[in-house]
Amino acid sequence: MLIRTATPSDAPLLTELAAKTMREAFGPPHNPAPLVEEYIDTSITQPILEAELADPKSVFFVLELADKTPIGYAKLRRTKPLRQLSPAFRKAGKAIEIQRIYLLQNQVGQGQGRLLMEHCLAWAREAGYEAVWLGVWERNERAIAFYQKLGFERIGFHYFQFGAERQRDFWLQKQL
Repeated sequence: MLIRTATPSDAPLLTELAAKTMREAFGPPHNPAPLVEEYIDTSITQPILEAELADPKSVFFVLELADKTPIGYAKLRRTKPLRQLSPAFRKAGKAIEIQRIYLLQNQVGQGQGRLLMEHCLAWAREAGYEAVWLGVWERNERAIAFYQKLGFERIGFHYFQFGAERQRDFWLQKQL
């Protein structure tokens, strides 16, 4: 396994990987396929990924097998915690958002997600962050259980526009 920091030249790879993991994680039976495709068409395009990779507030990591086959990725974004988060959390210290963390479905449950998350947490600590936060769809019980196992706590919620549908995400945080 190798986890590396993505570069702008990874935009095509990340576009493909992000679309595939989105379909696997949120497609049928969780959501209708047209809804997922609408989200992908408006939020996961190569120009969007190129812009995100060029954004100095973002950092992407790619998880690869020994043969360099990409199997997952994560995106961290330096931003102030949102108003919806509790005042105690917003005052808890310097925090960073884990905006995305996805694995190919055939890799889930084998420890790679934990490896990728631990890499993100170590990077955040080394960069001087005191906490991380993320959003997770309220119906994604497996992901919620995974995050709770790693010490994340629920601190609020927000609504997320997924294509034409408004869905609720829980905010979770972890002190580092």
